[in-house]
Amino acid sequence: MNKPSLPPPSIRWPVPGEIITHGKNAYAVGEALGRGTYGATFACTDQWANSLVVKVLIPHRQTYEQVRVNWQREIASLFTLRHPNITYVYDAFERDKTFHIVVERCGGSLSTLFSIADYDGYAWVPPIARCLLQAVAFMHEHGYVHKDIHLRNVFWAYVRDELMTSPTQSVTFKIGDLGVSRFEHEVQSDNPTVPWMVAPEVLNPSEFGQVGKPTDIYHAGLVLLAVAMGIEPTFTADEILRGVPRETAEQLPSPFGRAIGRALRRHVHTRPATAFEFWRELASP
Repeated sequence: MNKPSLPPPSIRWPVPGEIITHGKNAYAVGEALGRGTYGATFACTDQWANSLVVKVLIPHRQTYEQVRVNWQREIASLFTLRHPNITYVYDAFERDKTFHIVVERCGGSLSTLFSIADYDGYAWVPPIARCLLQAVAFMHEHGYVHKDIHLRNVFWAYVRDELMTSPTQSVTFKIGDLGVSRFEHEVQSDNPTVPWMVAPEVLNPSEFGQVGKPTDIYHAGLVLLAVAMGIEPTFTADEILRGVPRETAEQLPSPFGRAIGRALRRHVHTRPATAFEFWRELASP
């Protein structure tokens, strides 16, 4: 006899002004920053006045236990992959039938940069590439593959100056959303969050190779192509299979066109073997 299914638990979202406590930590909840199918994000600060974000994950077409597995995987990745160019996790806990991850607050995603007055994509490529590819290299060295790097989960962030109160601060760039990352031997050919960024090996692995570290190189290439162009390009599946992203990149001036074009080659074995090799080609005159 089948057991009757339990009704989904009611969700109590954090509200501005609420204090969330976990152990010795206390988080003052601020404004809602976004809400989607799988949860919501809220600004918050801790008792040290750090500017943070709390991500609240909820079950959606999944059991509570399935969501717990995804939550545990994301925090395991974040706690394992400690690097200046990967978003820093401060805390993680379950509360009121939801899962919370507290991470540093960044200024915005790369796509928000394109609206800057007098935006010069070629000036932005080197600093973004240096940070992005360092993070990718660190992940790969620890056996992880992100497999879903895109414009909306690479962030710019201010580096706080403890001595100066001036609003002028240094800027760095970080990869986030590590919940989809896997150890290399666990990677499957899943479609990415952004359809135009699907890699050729996802569409036709028998022709172009298997999803793995080269897939992160390809996605990084697409991100840098968008940064250079100052727009979010779109490619159909047919264009991706025909190599249009590579051809588009090769129209950029040297060394960007040459380096990004190589990262966007369709066959995985023809791309730069490592993130550092990709960076070295970008930095070469």
